[in-house]
Amino acid sequence: MKEDVTVKTYPKNSTRTSSFHGVERNEIGLKYLPKPDYLEFTLPDTHVALITNDGSELTQQVILALEKEGNKVVVLNLHQVKNPSQHNSVTLSSNTDEAIKAAIETIQQQYGAIGTFIHLHPHFEFQNGNFTQHFAVERDLVKAIFLIAKHIQPSLNELGKTNRASFLSITRLDGQSGLGKRGNTSIIGGGLNGLVKCLNLEWSQVYCRAVDIQPELNTKTITEHIISELHDPNTSVVEAAVNENGRAMLNAEKVTVQEHQKIETTVNEDSVFLVSGGARGVTANCVIEMAKAFQAKFILLGRSNFDFEIPEYAQNESDDGTLKRLIMTDMKNKGLKPNLAEVKKIFNNIIAKKEIDATIQAIQENGGKAVYIKGDVTDVTTVKPQLLAITKRWGAITGVIHGAGRLADKYIQDKTEQDFLNVLTVKLDGLLTLLQCVNIHKLDHLILFSSVAGFYGNVGQTDYAIANEILSKAAHLFRTNHPNTQVSAINWGAWDAGMVSDALKKKFEEMGVVLVNSQGGPAMMVNEMNVQYANQPQVIIGGTLPAGISYTDGSLETHRIRRNMTLAENPFLMHHVIQGNAVLPVVNAVGWMTNTCEQVFPDFRVHLVKDAKLFKGIVFDGTEPTDYIIELKEIQKDTDTIVLETTILSQAANAKLPTYHYKAQVTLVAKKNKLEAPKFQPSLSNTYTPTDGAVLYENGALFHDQYFQGIEQIIDWTEQQIILKCKAPQVPAKDQGQFPVIGVNTFFADIQYQGMVIWVQRYNNNAKSLPLSTESATVYKTVPFGKELFVHIEIVESNEFKMVANCTTYDDEGNVYLFTKNAAVTVSKELEW
Repeated sequence: MKEDVTVKTYPKNSTRTSSFHGVERNEIGLKYLPKPDYLEFTLPDTHVALITNDGSELTQQVILALEKEGNKVVVLNLHQVKNPSQHNSVTLSSNTDEAIKAAIETIQQQYGAIGTFIHLHPHFEFQNGNFTQHFAVERDLVKAIFLIAKHIQPSLNELGKTNRASFLSITRLDGQSGLGKRGNTSIIGGGLNGLVKCLNLEWSQVYCRAVDIQPELNTKTITEHIISELHDPNTSVVEAAVNENGRAMLNAEKVTVQEHQKIETTVNEDSVFLVSGGARGVTANCVIEMAKAFQAKFILLGRSNFDFEIPEYAQNESDDGTLKRLIMTDMKNKGLKPNLAEVKKIFNNIIAKKEIDATIQAIQENGGKAVYIKGDVTDVTTVKPQLLAITKRWGAITGVIHGAGRLADKYIQDKTEQDFLNVLTVKLDGLLTLLQCVNIHKLDHLILFSSVAGFYGNVGQTDYAIANEILSKAAHLFRTNHPNTQVSAINWGAWDAGMVSDALKKKFEEMGVVLVNSQGGPAMMVNEMNVQYANQPQVIIGGTLPAGISYTDGSLETHRIRRNMTLAENPFLMHHVIQGNAVLPVVNAVGWMTNTCEQVFPDFRVHLVKDAKLFKGIVFDGTEPTDYIIELKEIQKDTDTIVLETTILSQAANAKLPTYHYKAQVTLVAKKNKLEAPKFQPSLSNTYTPTDGAVLYENGALFHDQYFQGIEQIIDWTEQQIILKCKAPQVPAKDQGQFPVIGVNTFFADIQYQGMVIWVQRYNNNAKSLPLSTESATVYKTVPFGKELFVHIEIVESNEFKMVANCTTYDDEGNVYLFTKNAAVTVSKELEW
């Protein structure tokens, strides 16, 4: 229920944070996305597009749109969804694993193999603050999609080897992935984003996309967005949010947090926290650090038996193998026959009791108070009755920390219905249990232990990711409805302890994932109590996870991608105007080609661009085409290198032949392989006095406006070379439009051509120049906005028609970011800006 109250001002307590030991903090927000391009593809005649019925008019509109594209469409009516569709449909009597398996078999036998799957999730809103109103129905639907994914895995993955196979989930939370601060939207469906992000990693040959669309948009508009997202070639985007203001995606932005600083917090020695999973593992480490910082009180809830007495033989033994042998010896001495199950049970009881005792002792030694209660976090009747005596003694519970969790790691095709329920209930039912044990209207803190497995996805953790994504959405919902509560869903990175096994640690290290260490993680937990973060209900603490896996085993393909491009969609073009008309810079055209390659292969990055050529530039003078095609022809493809021939063209309605605009060969290398950048140090002529670069944009030498004004100083300028100190101005993502900077910062790349332009003016009687071609450009590192770098331009050839140069971009330590070989510009005395 949304609190209609003034936000309280709490008495603040100051504490000093510890060292974070390199653990990172990332803030969550929405990042602008341009409208998607359109990948041309059709399903084979042997395959169908399967959609689920959401019970509204949207289902029929999506059917018609898919059929218009030549798809054969089948509808699956899920159990408990109203208004079943009659269009080539199969209806479920229940959403069980057995029923879904039978339905998928029926569909494939009667209609064909499944090549596209689109889940249309019904939009649920709860009334009168009853946020559990649709809980059971919606959870059952999410489980159904989880099980459908399990059973269509073979069909989609087989098709994906030769054609586009797709898995999409469509929700209508708020069109902002749950960040829209709505107080009455049921958020269980938001867990589907976690499922899709995991499938994206498990199914490298299948296009996976989770889309959240603003529910107020009309059905026709929503349908158009669904089809648009289905054809997006950009596989590096796995979830998109669509609303009346455009598109966006969830984004994690790393922020610098100072160590050993005083923070203001409302936690003090009178605070009482109810903590699930808090007696053992990483949650216990965090609670101990909180006791050290605040001397607060903690009610630790767990499943282990606290009344178990540790045998004398086990009290001082810490080696696992030795302890198990002692257990077996003790059983033999008692006349019992040792068996593996009983030994394991006694061993687990001993370890649990020791850990609980150690946690309570550590809390008390650091000035806090702690009590342990045994209960099932999914069953409120086993927890709430035990709290009465404690709260009489300590006072009301002021904070909840939900740290309990359960794993069942397997690929989706190996998951069971029970796996889903086991993992989800601990997180979701556990949260409901904890909230039923407190007065939610007087709760000061709600801390939810979520995971980057939900934010990024992780192989084998589809159910765990669903559960954690729901927790993160719940944090935003709770903060909206209870502004007096400081809420934080901490999306923890993988820890070096807890549920991360040694094998998983090794795998993370191979992928370059930095683990959360047992010192820095708890210190960051204390830092999250800072009132400065009161309006940040979701945060990532720790390293990120890999975002995408490209399929490189198939045969060589050609991708045709359409783009509708207008001046209005690309505001940066108004900063590149020649003779009164915006002109697409050649470097941005090259960036168009490299970006598209990187979007199709998300875990690769551009390394080399060869033979970049301009045939016919794009000038926005009112006669330019608006529809373009980029073709990517694969020449080489393996796990380390992909080479593509890229061409940009347009086709006028009344023209027999297409118009070719740009062409280049792009080489991508796997991100997992580190590139060794060369070093570079120029030799100065000592005959030139450095001059201000800003004047070039004022005296007419260069026509470029703000977003391309990067020359800060000319350091050296002779007939043999020109050396520039440069900095790419920050360009807002929305103004970058359909040309976002990914592997190549095209706004900076244009600066080196500007250096060639002014060189030509000086040594060719004030002639003007425009880019013509480039033999090759080797990218070692992406040039960031706002970083001071240097560009060395070595003149290779100059005559009355063209100038050719080699350009090197490097930093003050000599590290090379970009090397361009034989870049050519025209020389023209007639050209005027």
